[in-house]
Amino acid sequence: MPTVRENILTNVKTTLETITVANGYVNTIASVQRWDKRGNALRQVPCIVVNAGQEEKQMSPNPLFSCRLSVYLDLWTRQDEADSQPTDSILSSLLGDIEKALMVDNTRGGYAIDTSIKSNVPFETVEGQPHAGLTIELEILYQHKQSDPSVAG
Repeated sequence: MPTVRENILTNVKTTLETITVANGYVNTIASVQRWDKRGNALRQVPCIVVNAGQEEKQMSPNPLFSCRLSVYLDLWTRQDEADSQPTDSILSSLLGDIEKALMVDNTRGGYAIDTSIKSNVPFETVEGQPHAGLTIELEILYQHKQSDPSVAG
């Protein structure tokens, strides 16, 4: 049985996969992937790579751990030379769709107490570099039984 943490990360990925023009968003995300130490394919863009970050745990008064999980979304896109839009305008549009999708259900399918969007930072780029993007930091609060991390609190 997957842990509550794994269910939350799976929910983030499946939520981001709903970002399509057909679903009422401005953009279509071509690929959403979980982080892979062997490398992630960035051929289909825009692409989002979901990375689990630091997690803090505290004992609650009852038999639960209260957890604060950082999740990082690396948003990758590529801009053709013929495209006259400012790159930051493209990134702002994609960021708006990501925020909209994530806030449809801030409980991550009932596994979390809350999801907050904490920050976004543009990738450092060199002029003429094909890829651009943002790292978006989420903070997800959730609880699980101290004796079983697969049981939500």
